[in-house]
Amino acid sequence: MKILMVDKYYFIKGGAERYYFELTKTLEERGHEVIPFSMKHPDNFPTDYEPYFVDNIEFNGLSLAQKIRHAPDIIGRVIWSRKAKEAIVRLVDKVKPDIAHLHMIDHQLSPSILQGLKERRIPIIQTCHQYKHVCPSYRLYIMHKNQICEKCISGRFYHAVVEKCHKNSLSASAIVAIESYIHKWLKIYDLIDVFHVPSRFLGGKLQEAGYPSEKIWHCNYTINLRDYPYHPDAKDYFVYYGRLSEEKGILTLLKAKQRLPTPKLYIIGDGPQRPALEAFVREQRVENVEFLGNRGGQELIRLVQNSRFVVVPSEWYDNSPLVIYESFSMGKPVIVSTLGGMPELVEPGGDGFHFSPGDVEQLTDRIQALWQNPDLCRQMGERARQKAEREFSPEAHYEKLMTVYHRLTDKIQTKVTM
Repeated sequence: MKILMVDKYYFIKGGAERYYFELTKTLEERGHEVIPFSMKHPDNFPTDYEPYFVDNIEFNGLSLAQKIRHAPDIIGRVIWSRKAKEAIVRLVDKVKPDIAHLHMIDHQLSPSILQGLKERRIPIIQTCHQYKHVCPSYRLYIMHKNQICEKCISGRFYHAVVEKCHKNSLSASAIVAIESYIHKWLKIYDLIDVFHVPSRFLGGKLQEAGYPSEKIWHCNYTINLRDYPYHPDAKDYFVYYGRLSEEKGILTLLKAKQRLPTPKLYIIGDGPQRPALEAFVREQRVENVEFLGNRGGQELIRLVQNSRFVVVPSEWYDNSPLVIYESFSMGKPVIVSTLGGMPELVEPGGDGFHFSPGDVEQLTDRIQALWQNPDLCRQMGERARQKAEREFSPEAHYEKLMTVYHRLTDKIQTKVTM
């Protein structure tokens, strides 16, 4: 089968691209041909298909004068990119794919490519990595207010402007609100045949916004378990790893740690909140906390492998964090807050624990329960690894995905022969 794999970045920028390349590898190893379509970028991996990619455009780091000067290009690219549509049609005409699998397409590519694909009768599946279909700013979270927001789910996108939810900017918020209104009026997302949601929570939000349930398909992400080897042994510490920003709930974790001076906590990662978190530890004299900064590759894997457990205390609607997948693969229980798709992944008392977001006392109890019971921690880690093998492995993911691929391609072929 020929699969056109579409994402605005052709390098690993975040979790969406990690899944993109993991899925590409899984498909290619089983004999399928995967053709990329993306945006030209200096960090892109090499590919023979780059001449078909759309030109690079950057929205961040521009001065006010530059934003004003480039406003027509920016607005045209965000709302409806004629060049992106023409580029993908050229590629489709060249390679004649059986199906298109989309990931992150907003802004740099725009949903104009959907029309180009449908004009060529290509079935479309999109993996929803965030909440863009129901929230102009992707997150259902107002970053500068540090609060969850669902005001736009019903289609009242003007709330994005009122709240200045995109980059705390009136103009940027207005652009994404207008974008959402136009795409809704055009019914452009109706052209997508299947929305792949990695969490049932996200699927529920799509249904709240009016997307038909028969188009929504839930399936977890996949990771290569060989990259995150099972390691049941542990040293005397636990970890948080990821971005250091307010929506991640790390301050709640530190307040819980303040009540538990004995366990050692490694905080791995970096981000805008790091100075404030370090100041809190210093001023409140929180014991046994070490900020390790960004770590990657085998160094990061060894740090997680040797931990007793992992804490993911997010205070926003985290969709389906790969941190949980990786930790389970390495045999580490995970403590998560009950927001977004996280509680779907973790069985309380089985392979981790839940706690109410922001609840310091509950989180303290959960940490203490695992720290004081190494045998329980090890047993949970064994069950976590078993779940990873059963639900997250490339083999399991491939079988489920191919069922959907074949259903969509068979449907198109039936229409053509009628």
